[in-house]
Amino acid sequence: MKIPHFIMLNLLGLSLTSYSLLAQDSSKVVQKFLKENTKQDFKVISNTQEPLKDVSIMILESPSKERVTLLVSKDGNYIIPLTDGIAINNGNSALRTSIDGVNKYNKDMKDSSVLTLFKKHSNSVLKIESSKPSKETIYMVLDTTCPYCLQEVMHLDDYLKEANLEVLMVGILGQKAHNRAAGYYQELQGVKNRDQKIALLKKVFRAEYAPKVGNNDLATRISEDMLASGVQGVPYIIRRTTK
Repeated sequence: MKIPHFIMLNLLGLSLTSYSLLAQDSSKVVQKFLKENTKQDFKVISNTQEPLKDVSIMILESPSKERVTLLVSKDGNYIIPLTDGIAINNGNSALRTSIDGVNKYNKDMKDSSVLTLFKKHSNSVLKIESSKPSKETIYMVLDTTCPYCLQEVMHLDDYLKEANLEVLMVGILGQKAHNRAAGYYQELQGVKNRDQKIALLKKVFRAEYAPKVGNNDLATRISEDMLASGVQGVPYIIRRTTK
């Protein structure tokens, strides 16, 4: 794992203020982790064993129900938003519990909203059965102009060896993306069997795909619904297993 130098420095600063371990032990753990992942030796300048008494960990919830973790000074005049941390081991702390808990809550909430849209637009969902009976379903939100979405489609055959696949296409990366999504939904109406579905999905990700006609209204509705649900980037992937 290669981690940018500035992230390492931020991580070092954060770790040095941690009071979940004794100073001597935590210094060794952090130094060992950085050495293994950067091949560089970091020198510990200071490490306090005392809790930061003028700082609290605060979790806030927005009107949209999304949550965020903050480090807040005692007087409330200085805040540091926290998103993702780097787990060195399986140890636990109030900071890690807060961040991991908030991230899981936000992901679960967003997944629920996205799955609701798969039900709402069920007639427009491309459904491809696994090559063998499977209780697992992979839900994908894709944009035909997204290079990372293309990578997922390139692994389509591998996915279908182990799971069923359901896809909703969006056009959120510009006018070209919208036009291609509209063309996709227009062509989806004429797709009947499994082979045709796979062929269509691969076709619309080709660089030369430039449909002349399309279902613009449907492409717009689905794209707007996805953005409203909190999907800010693609591919967005959810895995579910039925009992």
